[in-house]
Amino acid sequence: MIHCSPVAGALKAAWPDCKITWLVGAVCADLIKYNPFVDEVIIWSRERFEKHLRAYEFKQALSLWRSLQAELASREFYAALDIHGLFLTGMIAKQVKTARRIGMSHARELNPLFMTETTTPPGPHITERYLSVLQALGITPGYQKMTLVIPAAAQQFADNYITGSGITPKERIAVLVPGTTWPAKNWPPELFAKTAELLTNDFKIILCGGNSELEMGREIEEKAGVPIINAIGKTTLLEMAGILAKAAVVVAGDTGPLYMAAALETPTVALFGPTNPETYAPPGNRNGIVVNQQQCSFCHKTKCQYGTNDCMYSITPAAVVQQVYQCCHE
Repeated sequence: MIHCSPVAGALKAAWPDCKITWLVGAVCADLIKYNPFVDEVIIWSRERFEKHLRAYEFKQALSLWRSLQAELASREFYAALDIHGLFLTGMIAKQVKTARRIGMSHARELNPLFMTETTTPPGPHITERYLSVLQALGITPGYQKMTLVIPAAAQQFADNYITGSGITPKERIAVLVPGTTWPAKNWPPELFAKTAELLTNDFKIILCGGNSELEMGREIEEKAGVPIINAIGKTTLLEMAGILAKAAVVVAGDTGPLYMAAALETPTVALFGPTNPETYAPPGNRNGIVVNQQQCSFCHKTKCQYGTNDCMYSITPAAVVQQVYQCCHE
């Protein structure tokens, strides 16, 4: 969602009077809801739809699908831009009343078969891939900034949480995000713990993440031996964003909060192994990367095929801390 956000900004920059409707799943909806470039948000629970399919609950899945069809049947669009590039998103684009369905030539799962036009990305980075769909509209994107807007309530939550945790305005915060969506992208909790220990003299340490990272957070707290504020599982996405915005630096693997922080212009240190930083790393000299390239690096597999996770486990806390201070200009 964050990587896709420059498409809306670039489209509005080229066509200020256009109206953008964004169709989004329920989980990430808040990340686009407050985007000033998006005029309308349609929330459709792709997550529930896929859950029903996996459980062979076809009647419930069909009901959700028909609700989406009904939502789209009442309007017409100049173009449908598929910037996810999957079979399901291709099927959704096919439901839109439009003469133009524009996608990416490299998309997976037979997605290009649903498109009337496809485009080729000018470069390897993921934002360049997503922005390439605008080429079919005659737009050469000059605007490439990721956008994330934090509403006042989430900002207030972050202020209250940080103050309530005993952090003063003069103290700097390092946010550590231990979890990712793939086991292969995870850095071990004991190495996060050592990183917290090495940073504690100059930073207040806050852990952020979702409920699936609760055990990781507890392990980091136990092994660090230094004061840690554990916010894992205690925030919504936007409340977490509020905390990320207050940080001096965010340390994370290749996962959503990393790009949320980059969109908020908070310095980041990203840990890469199975995915390629050339494609995914946040750009800019205040966003550092740590990668210990192995022969099998950038395999793009959710689980290590060798069972060792060497590409991630061989990254040292010392290398991460060095990047932290470099990004913070210390």
